[in-house]
Amino acid sequence: MDILEAIAKRKSVRAYLDKPVPADDLEKIIEAGRWAPNAGPFHISVIRNPELRQRINDRTLDAMVNSGIEFLRKRAALPGYQPLYGAPVLILLSAPEEGPYSPVNTSLAAENMLLMATGLGFGSCYLVSPTLALKGESNRSLAEEAGIPDGYGLVCAVIVGYAAAENKFTVGERTRKGSVSYID
Repeated sequence: MDILEAIAKRKSVRAYLDKPVPADDLEKIIEAGRWAPNAGPFHISVIRNPELRQRINDRTLDAMVNSGIEFLRKRAALPGYQPLYGAPVLILLSAPEEGPYSPVNTSLAAENMLLMATGLGFGSCYLVSPTLALKGESNRSLAEEAGIPDGYGLVCAVIVGYAAAENKFTVGERTRKGSVSYID
């Protein structure tokens, strides 16, 4: 698959099979993230442990329900909704809390991982909702357990796995976004 095909084919998968991602493929996905353009440090935590993923999922769901943000509360109220969508791999991207480029650095790494996952035939999705469950002093012990270094904060996450046929939480078909100006 060439790069443009992977970019066009990539979509946010929100339903996964209960099947592990092979270690060699996961390593390729992580390596793609490590080669992203950056302007500072970031950290990647790969969570395959099902119990830890479930605790992060449950804490994220609770935080969405109690967020006071209407979109998040409505999403969390959908029957059967789970914020991590049953993915067998959760990749957390954290960076220095005071780093001016932390959001950019981690998002670029996430996009590289999303494209590599697509190229390898896996489903994936970019998430920010786990930040609700892993930021702040009240969530510090869970963040430590998830491998987020001291002084770093979770910025975004990527989930990866084999896409399930039914994907009831998908928002709709992807379309190109943005406008373009050429100045010659």
